Amino acid sequence: MRSTMIAVLLSLTATTALADAHGSKMKFADSEQGAAFDKCIKIEDFNSKTLDDEVEVVAREEGGCCPDGYVPGAKWYTSYKGAQVVCGFKEDGTVKLSTGSSNGAKTCTYNSCYVDKQGLPCKEDTKQLLNGCCGATKGSRTFQDTCLSYDYTFKTAYNNQVEYCLSYDKDYGTKGWSGTAELTDDQKDGKLVTENLYTYTPCEGGSAGGAAPAPAPATTTSGALRSAATVVGILGVITMA
Repeated sequence: MRSTMIAVLLSLTATTALADAHGSKMKFADSEQGAAFDKCIKIEDFNSKTLDDEVEVVAREEGGCCPDGYVPGAKWYTSYKGAQVVCGFKEDGTVKLSTGSSNGAKTCTYNSCYVDKQGLPCKEDTKQLLNGCCGATKGSRTFQDTCLSYDYTFKTAYNNQVEYCLSYDKDYGTKGWSGTAELTDDQKDGKLVTENLYTYTPCEGGSAGGAAPAPAPATTTSGALRSAATVVGILGVITMA
């Protein structure tokens, strides 16, 4: 009986590891606004998918970096709305990301990453992408006329180039600032308080929503661990009997 229990646990562990290695699918529209995010998004999806699209996510590597071809989100850029997954938040509210190497292995410190859903409308009835841009082609973005933007790129630890955009309301000078200037109220209870972020007036017309997270599928780490615990409990009862 004991050997059977061990075999089951090993099988569940292998299944979990395989799921992490090959990634899983998710929609950020199903995430709660401001929810913490500790995985990595396929760069192709980050640059081309919206909140409502399924994207591929994987676990981070041992050194804290996202694997080659993946990104944790984009660094939060002070005073502007940007990507819809933003990183770099330290406990004191300051923002910093760092990458390096140790004995040939890549190391990364992304600090806290969060979901910042904006869902801005773009021209031609399209929606804002996860990287904050309206349109997948740099130099041909299609934000609404009342929404101004900047177009940027950055490189990952694996030298992958990632695109992202910053946006703000055309009438920011008249409408003023959004949020609070205090950094320490930007995070609370493990979440990003998006309405407290101090930015130029954000562009209007977004549909960020605030849906509760979707239930985790059975192949996720948490699902596998719960299943393992259930098996242990059942086998324990059988053994005791």
